Amino acid sequence: MALMFTRLSTRHRLWINGRPLANQAMDDAFGNPGFPRPALLELSPALLQAGHNTVVIEVVHAQRAGLSSVDVGPMVTLRARYLRHLLVSVELPQALNMACGGLALLLVLIWRRRPSEVALGSFGVIALVGSVRNYSYFLDTSVTGTALWADWFFFAINVWIVALFGVFAQAFAGQRWPRYRRWLLGLAIVVPALGLVATGLDRLQELRGYAYPVLIGTCLPGLWLCLAGARAKRPWGAVGPALGMGAMVGAGVHDYMFQTAYWLPMTETFWMPYVMPVTLGIISLALVRRMVHALSEVEALNTELEARVAARTRELELANAAKTRFLASASHDLRQPLVTIGLLVGLAKDRSDSPQTRQLMNRVDEAVGSMEGLLTGLLDLSRLEAGAVKPDPGPVRLAAVFDAIDAHEHAAASLKGLRLRFRATDAVVWSDAVMLERILRNLVANAVRYTERGGVLVAARRRGGRVVIEVRDSGIGIAPEHQQAIFQEFVQVDNPARDGTKGMGLGLAIVQRSAAMLGHRIGLESALGRGSRFWVELPPAEAPQAVFSDAAAVDTPGEPVPLQGRRVLLMEDDASVRAAMIERLQAWGAQVVAAHVDVPSLEAWLADPQQSAPDLMVSDYRLPHGDGLQAIAAARRRFGALPALLVTGDIAPHDLARLHDAGLRVLHKPFRPEALRDALLEALLAVEDAAETIAPPC
Repeated sequence: MALMFTRLSTRHRLWINGRPLANQAMDDAFGNPGFPRPALLELSPALLQAGHNTVVIEVVHAQRAGLSSVDVGPMVTLRARYLRHLLVSVELPQALNMACGGLALLLVLIWRRRPSEVALGSFGVIALVGSVRNYSYFLDTSVTGTALWADWFFFAINVWIVALFGVFAQAFAGQRWPRYRRWLLGLAIVVPALGLVATGLDRLQELRGYAYPVLIGTCLPGLWLCLAGARAKRPWGAVGPALGMGAMVGAGVHDYMFQTAYWLPMTETFWMPYVMPVTLGIISLALVRRMVHALSEVEALNTELEARVAARTRELELANAAKTRFLASASHDLRQPLVTIGLLVGLAKDRSDSPQTRQLMNRVDEAVGSMEGLLTGLLDLSRLEAGAVKPDPGPVRLAAVFDAIDAHEHAAASLKGLRLRFRATDAVVWSDAVMLERILRNLVANAVRYTERGGVLVAARRRGGRVVIEVRDSGIGIAPEHQQAIFQEFVQVDNPARDGTKGMGLGLAIVQRSAAMLGHRIGLESALGRGSRFWVELPPAEAPQAVFSDAAAVDTPGEPVPLQGRRVLLMEDDASVRAAMIERLQAWGAQVVAAHVDVPSLEAWLADPQQSAPDLMVSDYRLPHGDGLQAIAAARRRFGALPALLVTGDIAPHDLARLHDAGLRVLHKPFRPEALRDALLEALLAVEDAAETIAPPC
């Protein structure tokens, strides 16, 4: 047999027929305030007697704990009813509010990361605080340790929940009511303080009778704001949160009528522990819908952004192609008169006997040289960016590269009174010989240009299985804030007046792009007034027999080998350049046997069987009705392995790639007369060496 109560205070004592049955927390006056819970008490047969049996119940309980009727019956029958009541009235609200607390904490964390989400954050705090209060309703012990202060704790939480509800309502509706906000702030501070005083005087229940109607009245403007916000937002997703908040207000009114006003039966129960988790679930569902909608918008924006980026990329590619075409065309048109000027200035210097005139021509020649250097630098950058330069890595002896750079830069260093030193080395590295020489030559030229006293040292060191080439100078140095910018085009930190004698700011840009193409690391260490140290890190290589650097393959000529008696076939469509070339070649002793302006006129000349083979052919690349490659091919079909030099001012990527694949000696405009002379001699020597190689022995 058993006794079952649907409501029994957690502080109770029972007797059956004058004999004790249970003594639950009767002596725990502070830890257990006495809350109603279902109870199932087993009856021992020894406690029962025939006929009437007397049950005496003594309870101590908090406000409105209540006491249900007593059911007596078999334990098996009553246990099922007891477990059902326990689930509905205790375990279910506890589980709901435990989940509510976790979800509310998530909303608070979202609010912390996104302070603009005031509505979510304020309701998260409401639900978090409320879930703690609701869960503690069903505990056997007080959360504060004493029943007196537990009463104040619940009272203060109710006040703060109402204040937070007002904050939520304004954020949800997107409206700011300053007076309402000030009222909420005052309510959250003043009423709990009054509660502390009332608790000390044991008059908190009396204060509840006055304060709770005020709290209910404070909720009404917030409820109106929630409904107005739902109506303004239109989507049905906003209606659920508004109705949920209305249900919470209704539950609060019910609990007031039950706990404080005594307008409801003592056997009623609190609604808020059931309504608040449901409302939080509705608002969380709305949040999930918002997040899904936001993710959909983000995906749409990402798709749109990718499309816009693709469109902008295409526009940039077209703009870059247009820039390249413009630069190629403009560069060709600028190079033509510059070549003419350079050739004619050289002729004027050779033919002038007046010191004043020669001095004037030297200045003109310096100006032409500066312009040629600028266009040559632009050409090198364009070729690197166009991919027309294809590295051909292999073993390179640094000693040969150092010798070639010393031969070219020694004179410039001597003119400034500087000591240019190359430390002897037997190191062999894996790189492209021509590109490596260009990198080091630019670094050395840059060091000589910006050094006024002392000297420049070039050395190679082995470090950690790598070879590091260093170019040290005692020059002006570079400030830390400028050390990254100097590798950009046209950047010269010590040349604000753009003095052409100090270069054009392209050398280091070429160094960086060439090193990147070869996969070599470059670096810089510098201090103002103390000089600079540029370094290039390369992988080592084994030195095979008879391997020499391409940079040392071309000897620096002393006196030029004369072109006396050489017969030259010239192809040039620009009249001024053609005339200057003819005069320059003739001044070197060459005989220009024919000068054509287009491919058809050359083919007509070649068709004459009386024409004998020239010793050398010089052709511009861009010609009317064809190009220089076609012209050279036509001449070689007639005369065989004819030495040829191709001259061009084009920098368009496809043209540069085509010239690179042709395998011809190419001279880029503008050029100095000395460069033209050396290129002609190299073209002649290359064919003569090839002929000697394949000639049968005598």
